[in-house]
Amino acid sequence: MTYPSLHPAPAAEVDSARRAFRRGFAAGVVAALAVGALVTGAVLAVRSIAGPDSFTVGGTMTLQDGFTTSSATQFDCEGEGGYSDMSPAAAVTVSDQSGTLLAKGRLDGSIDMGDSCIFTFAVADVPRGAAFYEVEISHRGGISFTESEAEDGISLSLGD
Repeated sequence: MTYPSLHPAPAAEVDSARRAFRRGFAAGVVAALAVGALVTGAVLAVRSIAGPDSFTVGGTMTLQDGFTTSSATQFDCEGEGGYSDMSPAAAVTVSDQSGTLLAKGRLDGSIDMGDSCIFTFAVADVPRGAAFYEVEISHRGGISFTESEAEDGISLSLGD
């Protein structure tokens, strides 16, 4: 039967064991860093390919009649009478298929074309991934669009 030695190992053996441990430890750290870098790179690549998580819904609302000159900055015209809600204060909302509000904004300007008043809007930070997007200006009822249609820009009209 062999018993472990009660005498310490020679200094040369201890130094050799320490060097082997340090080399193994260093190799493990380098491998862990390399794997971490690869995973981080893969995640960033997938995110850049997939595109941003949100987009802007922009477009126009053409008011065919019932408008007047506006005194508001960025607005040449605004609605009057039954269309008085078509003004610089008009909200623009974007909801998903279940009616959940995703983003909101306001009309941001208008141009008097003589026979019509064209309002512009841009609602930023609309999350991607909804089955469809309902865009509503003021209280006029929403119109549904696919993500692609909403992202490309939409044109709405009101009046005769």
